[in-house]
Amino acid sequence: MSIQIDLSSDVAVVTGGGSGIGEGIAHLLAEAGARVAVADLSAEAAKSVAEQITAKGGTAIGVQVDIADEASVRQGLDAVREQLGPVSVLVNNAAAWAIKKFADTSAEDARRVVDVTLLGTINMMRAALPDLVATQGRLVNVASDSARVGEHSMSVYAGAKAGVVAVTKSLAQEVGRKGVRANVVAPGTTVTPGSSGFIEQVGGADKLARAYPLGRLGAPADIAGAVLFLVSPLSTWVTGQVLSVSGGFTML
Repeated sequence: MSIQIDLSSDVAVVTGGGSGIGEGIAHLLAEAGARVAVADLSAEAAKSVAEQITAKGGTAIGVQVDIADEASVRQGLDAVREQLGPVSVLVNNAAAWAIKKFADTSAEDARRVVDVTLLGTINMMRAALPDLVATQGRLVNVASDSARVGEHSMSVYAGAKAGVVAVTKSLAQEVGRKGVRANVVAPGTTVTPGSSGFIEQVGGADKLARAYPLGRLGAPADIAGAVLFLVSPLSTWVTGQVLSVSGGFTML
């Protein structure tokens, strides 16, 4: 006896899908059968990941999207609908950050982080919501455990991710009776090209891993597995929740 997750009837959009955690999520959803739109600010990165997926037998397209720009979001989702169909799974993973102490964080830094991390996520949610309602779809926003416990030298990022958590819970209350589920995955420190600066600043991966009960930092596949659970039939009675995927570093 075995359990198989089949997402072959789904169209999934993954923002920030051109690298790191988003890339891992895009690959795993495609392996489960979803038709995947790899959305990224870099058209080249989005195309590269989509080509990797199709080379393995999956279905994927690359879509250039600046999530901080509403017009770009609309154009990107229109392209997804035209090529793959209506969106039934939306994974908001794209974010921006500034690794600086709060006193050194400029207004420009703060605006950029909030515009991408919080408002960009809201832009995607708003634009995709009609599809999610029509398909009784699933939304997963990738936040961070920094949203729950804070983060040294990433205060504005933590605040923006806390906003992502709150808006996800609020939306879950509004659309649950329409069959839409909305949840949050909150990673701990995950080794990606984007996290390398932070990891180096706090003393390196080996030193940081000693603070984790499971003895290591995360990998994109760890986060992707949690996302797959939340968009699958295994979680049909789960909505408005925050799932920490942090090797036990945060136990909330």
